[in-house]
Amino acid sequence: MTSFDESVVGRWSEPRPFDVTPAGVAAYADAVGGPSPVYAVVPAMDLVFMVADTAAPTELRARVVHGQQDIFFHRRLPVGETVTVRAAVLGLHGKRSGTVATIGVQTYDAHGALLNEQYVTEFYRGVPTDLRLGAPSPALPADAPSGPPLRTATAPLPLDLPRRYADASGDRNPIHLDDTFARGAGLPGVIVHGLASLAVAGHTVLAGGAEPARLSCRFTRPVAPGDALTTRVWADGHGYRFESVDRAGAVVLGAGLVELARPCVM
Repeated sequence: MTSFDESVVGRWSEPRPFDVTPAGVAAYADAVGGPSPVYAVVPAMDLVFMVADTAAPTELRARVVHGQQDIFFHRRLPVGETVTVRAAVLGLHGKRSGTVATIGVQTYDAHGALLNEQYVTEFYRGVPTDLRLGAPSPALPADAPSGPPLRTATAPLPLDLPRRYADASGDRNPIHLDDTFARGAGLPGVIVHGLASLAVAGHTVLAGGAEPARLSCRFTRPVAPGDALTTRVWADGHGYRFESVDRAGAVVLGAGLVELARPCVM
């Protein structure tokens, strides 16, 4: 029987340096259609995979999908400088349909100031357990937004988006690049990275110069390259709620939440 390593929960990795280069930032912006705060995930990408591999056997990685992303921004990434990143499996929680691994990430500048905190939720499809270890990701809204949206926009997802995003982000999970592998993992074919979809949707969500203190969503359904993403945004207190649907109208980004660091100019 395949099992998770419970002993790694709460064990932080050693800090890993990452150079935030102008070229790297520009390549990410080119891949997702413009500058995006979601670039904050890139310094953590390799470390997230490494930490996740300590918790789950290699044969389970083909069953992983990105379930949820939650980013808390404290300071902007300093372009042209070196940051340090550490990560840990914060929780393992099982249910009948699979097991959720929550991975925490913290990024610091050269002076030790916290730049951002992230919670990455991985879902191991078809791997049920009764695990109840550590903490889950912060809660996202349980209800759907109501009333007419503040704004709506549609953006195409180019056929080469998965390859370009993989090159820019370092996320080379074969479910995004190898059609045969993706089908073997139970998917309809290659799918767009969840974070690529979030970055594309973010251009609509953060229109008008809004700067997020928090940006979160749940990846509710795979979306194929060549499809289109329609994002609807609702005002919500000092921030926004949002969701994105594919061309067929199915929600692919749900429970979207933005808390603003400063107001946008409408």
